[in-house]
Amino acid sequence: MKKIDAAIPKRMYWSDSVKGSSRCPKCRSKLENHSQVYVMAVRDEYDVYSYVVGNDAGYFCLECPTVVLDREEFTDFAVRTVGSNPRAQFAVLGIVNLDAVPEEKKSEPFDEDDNPVPLVKFTNYSGSDRKGQSTTAAKRKRRRKRKGKNG
Repeated sequence: MKKIDAAIPKRMYWSDSVKGSSRCPKCRSKLENHSQVYVMAVRDEYDVYSYVVGNDAGYFCLECPTVVLDREEFTDFAVRTVGSNPRAQFAVLGIVNLDAVPEEKKSEPFDEDDNPVPLVKFTNYSGSDRKGQSTTAAKRKRRRKRKGKNG
C-alpha cells in the first residue's frame, strides 16, 4: 500500500455527497482507505473545541490530491464529544502532517508555541457541518432569504 503524503494539500469530499468512497469524485480513479490524523473543530451551543483525531475514515486517491471522508465516522466522534445537541456543528479542518514534526518533539503533546500542529488544510472546504450544509451554502441560503424579504 502506497503511503499518503500528508504534506500535499487535498480536496475533501464527504462520502454521502459523492455516493460512496470507492471512486475519486475528481478523476474517477479507485480510492484507497488509509489511517490518517485530522484536526476537527466541534462546536456546541457555547464553545468551540479543537481535537486531533486519528482514524481510518479517509479514502485517498493515488492519482490526484483528493480525499473522501466518511461523514458518519466524524459525526459519531462529534456526538461523543458534545452529546447529541441539535445545535452542535463540526468541521474537519485538514490533515496533520506528522512527518513535519521535528524528531525531538515527536513524543511531546502539540501546543501553540513550542510544538504547533502541522495542519495541512483542505483546499476546498472551510465550512461547518450543520444539517449537512457548509458555511458557504448556509450563508448563500440566508442571503437568498434576506433578498426575498427586501426585494
